[in-house]
Amino acid sequence: MSENTVKPYDSLFAIEQPAEKIAKVEILDQISLDYLIKLWVKGIDSLFQAFPTIDGIYLLNDEKQNWSNLASQVPALTPFINQVLYRQQFYQLPLHWHKHNLSSHYPQRLIQSTKQVRLHPQRPPKPTGEVYSRFDSLVGKQISFRTFDLEKDINCFTGWMNDPRVAEFWEQAWSREKLVEFINERQQDPHIIPLIGEFDGDPFGYFEVYWVSEDRLAPYYDNTHYDRGIHLLVGEQVFRGPLFFKSWMRALTHYLFIDEQRTQRIVLEPRHDNQRLFRRIKDVGYRILFEFDFPHKTSALVMIERQAFFHDQFVELMEEQ
Repeated sequence: MSENTVKPYDSLFAIEQPAEKIAKVEILDQISLDYLIKLWVKGIDSLFQAFPTIDGIYLLNDEKQNWSNLASQVPALTPFINQVLYRQQFYQLPLHWHKHNLSSHYPQRLIQSTKQVRLHPQRPPKPTGEVYSRFDSLVGKQISFRTFDLEKDINCFTGWMNDPRVAEFWEQAWSREKLVEFINERQQDPHIIPLIGEFDGDPFGYFEVYWVSEDRLAPYYDNTHYDRGIHLLVGEQVFRGPLFFKSWMRALTHYLFIDEQRTQRIVLEPRHDNQRLFRRIKDVGYRILFEFDFPHKTSALVMIERQAFFHDQFVELMEEQ
């Protein structure tokens, strides 16, 4: 186990019954409130990763009311003081790993953005910069996603798209100039957010997250207003393989679910013969539902639901560590 995953909880909490399904957790007396505010999320995150059999933690207030004092600065904790904070609840909280204004906070207003789509919610302004970051003990690295920076990323992106392994499925082995036009279109489209994934600050792949209602995928299944979709590619060979796939796919799914609490489903529509993706994505809880025909390819609809991620799969993935 990485030392980084042990120190945060070990320096913050006294833990009783760590072998039980519910562990009692007290804040150490010598911890200042300022220090606690900075590190409590990392502390609980590292605790759940270190003790995969724990279902939840009982936030036990002592005489100094340390948990209550923290909750006065972190309102999301208030319902859990002297109560159990379950693993699946903790990971649904939009805590420090989420880096921009929550889409959940954007009130619903239905619009029809084009004549080709049905009514859908007006989408919030797209974020810029880093959108998600979290240390993953599965690979011992910080996994993060940020919005595409044309000046910084276009050369790397051009190389990735012209990699035969990527081009086999994306079919966009284009010139730098044509890919600049492609990214500009994506950045101007309000329903798509182009992202770059990084491990410890090293770019490894390109991802698009999108709202399904406004997408070409919408007519092919019974989607809801807040379903989101993912397009993906890994361009760096050193970050390919099932372990890294599990890390970044889980992180990207986590980001989308915590960004918008109304999102209950996340989907992909890969080409129907992408067997490598199908083998690996099942380990993150995604299910292959059916095949269908786009005008340009035969695809498979792949889906995960919120409950499956935060309960059935999120817990199981932690246990593997």
